[in-house]
Parts: sequence; C-alpha cells; structure tokens
Amino acid sequence: MPVDAYHRAGGLQPWLTQIYQRMVTMRRFEEAIASGSASGQIHGEMHLGIGQESVAAVLAEHLRPADAVVSTHRAHLHALAQGVDPVELLAEVFERDGLNHGKGGHLHLFDPARQFMCTGIVGAGAPIATGYALAQRLRGEDAITVAVSGDGAMNQGAVFEAMNLATVRGLPVLFLVEDNGYSISVPRARSTAGDLIDRARPFGMAAGLCDGRDVEQTDALLGSLLATVRSQRAPAMAVVAVYRFRGHYEGDLDRYRPAGEREQAMSAADDPLQRVRARLLATGIGEAELLKLADVATDNVARWLAAALQRPAPDISSAREGVFAGA
Repeated sequence: MPVDAYHRAGGLQPWLTQIYQRMVTMRRFEEAIASGSASGQIHGEMHLGIGQESVAAVLAEHLRPADAVVSTHRAHLHALAQGVDPVELLAEVFERDGLNHGKGGHLHLFDPARQFMCTGIVGAGAPIATGYALAQRLRGEDAITVAVSGDGAMNQGAVFEAMNLATVRGLPVLFLVEDNGYSISVPRARSTAGDLIDRARPFGMAAGLCDGRDVEQTDALLGSLLATVRSQRAPAMAVVAVYRFRGHYEGDLDRYRPAGEREQAMSAADDPLQRVRARLLATGIGEAELLKLADVATDNVARWLAAALQRPAPDISSAREGVFAGA
C-alpha cells in the first residue's frame, strides 16, 4: 500500500510513530549485538545494519505471513521485519541454543516457520529466493518473495540468471537492492559499470529507485513495486540508497571512506532515524513521547537479550543432529 493510503487510513503521525519505534528497536538490537561482538561473546566476522534501519522498518509494513524473505550477510533487520522471534534470533547470534540450535550463527539464519533465511555468499540469495517464488507459483499461493542484496551482488552472474528465470517463468519476487555505495571497501564507482537500476531493464521488469534514508520515499517505492509483483505475478527490482554507519564488519579499520563522509551520514540531517524523529516533531508530537517510545524499544531489546543469554550453549553431543537427513 503506497504511503498516501497509510496516511488516509490512520494519519501520518501514527504511521511515522510506528516506523520510528520499529527503527529504534532495530538500532538497539544491532547495538546489543555489537556489544556482544566487542566483548568476545560472539566470535567471527559480524556485519551490522546500523544506519540502514529505514528499509527493513518500511518493508515490515508490506510483508504478509505467507511471504518469504532471503537476506544477505547483513540480515538481522530483515529477520525482524519478517517476524522472526527476536529471542531466538539473539540466542543464535550469541552462539546459544537459538533459532538453529547454535549451528547457523550470524551468517546462516534459517526460520522455516517464518520463511526467512540468509546466506553469507554474495549474490547467492537471489537464486534461492527465486526458488521460493517458483514454489509459491507452483503451489498457487498468493504470496511473494523478497530477495535482498547489496550493490556489490549486482555484479554476480547468479543474480542475472535468477532475474532471467524469474522473468521467463513469471515468478513473484522483488529484488531489493540496498545500495550502501561500497562492495566491502571498494566504492561502487570503481566496481560497478552503469547504474544499478539498468540491471533490470534487459529483463523488462518493473523497477525503481529512491533515497532509502527517507521512509516516505521508501514506502512509496516498495508499496508500488510489491503491489505490482503481487498483482502481476512477475518480478520487479527496487534500488534503495542507504549508508552503513559501521565498517563492513565489526573490527574493520574503515580507512577506505573519505574523511568526513561517515560523520555527515550520521548527522541529524542524514541519519534516517533522526530524520523520522524530526518529521514526527514537525507533526506536533512531543519530545517526551518520543523518549517514551525509545525507552520502550530499549527495554524490549534488553529483555530479549537477557532471555537469549539464559539459553545454554549447544552440547557437543548434538553436533550431528539436524545436519544429515533423518538425523
């Protein structure tokens, strides 16, 4: 549903309030994981979506229970948008008996009940998502799949093959590209020829782009394209410009971005969370109410984390369970 319809149904302020609280929750969620990574509770490379919350927060408005989402190595926000249990998710990321009994970790999250999964292989989510969409079509389901990728994945052959198959077979999949401008440490201008939106044109699929830091623009674009995918049972592509506040991974020295670029992106003028906050203030909501919303989000995440950390670490005797068919 386009953003104007939300405004007509309930008014701008209630809609923005819901988006704001979801974005604060998502940021606090990622900050909790960042703390776990820094403390050594979480091992290995960790990729966070701090600064990119607006896209997942809006996507949650448009997803239905039967839909599927296939995400990337930066997956936590999309999992929350899809309704994955936050305690189960945190327990898994913190290497406890969580979503996948401690065997998936940060890069291999899988929730069959919510039809959510992610992969750490760049570009690999597109063909998997196309498989979800093919199954939806063969079963005659009124559902769609969202294939999330970054701008770097749009140079992968597997993505083009998936887009081709989705078009030829008329599959209900939205290719959602979160363009943060960097393929790890390489600026898009040095890694990618042409505009990302041009990737959709040879396949004749509906496509659009927007400033992903602006929730109203993002809502209008995703609402329109998802409506197209649902009604036409055909693929589409959305390119949303975002900016990650952290390095590619936790511990990344992040010396490849120009001086001042990240500071500008994190300023009140550009931070998507602060932009929504400013929009709410302009509608007449008070500072006290916004603080209350933020406190609720902070308390929720703290409660989820405490519950997750109560989960035991996986027992070594369970190492082969769920790995082999019939085990």
